[in-house]
Amino acid sequence: MQLVDLTPDDPDVINVFSDIDRLINSLYPVATAQSLSVSELGQANVYAIGLKSEEGIVACGAIVRQFDTVPYGEIRRLYVKPSHRGKGLSRRIMQILLHHAGEEEIPLIRLETGPKQAESISLYENLGFQRCASFGNYTDNPHSLFMELGLSQ
Repeated sequence: MQLVDLTPDDPDVINVFSDIDRLINSLYPVATAQSLSVSELGQANVYAIGLKSEEGIVACGAIVRQFDTVPYGEIRRLYVKPSHRGKGLSRRIMQILLHHAGEEEIPLIRLETGPKQAESISLYENLGFQRCASFGNYTDNPHSLFMELGLSQ
């Protein structure tokens, strides 16, 4: 498996983002989705990576530099194809994203997930994330759970 940067013109990236959208739309009302779009991958504040095999992108994730009351990085599009789950790929992607955040001196990492994604929540808690209030453009709703992790400088 090869670590690759996700680019907006890669058909494998377009396919995996479609897979993510189908999954999220099957779990939650479409109106709650605030996903990173394929076209946003080219923006300077986005660092997006994937693990690619002969099947295409099998795992991916991104960190987006944001600023609310404080600067932070937001984890977006963390996903592992069902056929590759249980192999530690989401943890590997998260570790790479957190390492990147440390290198870029991003002091705080935040994310939004849903209560139906128990495995994801467990991973985030295991990595040290704690639940927090909504942030950025998000509003409190029963389909969203917010978490954050402070990075020591």
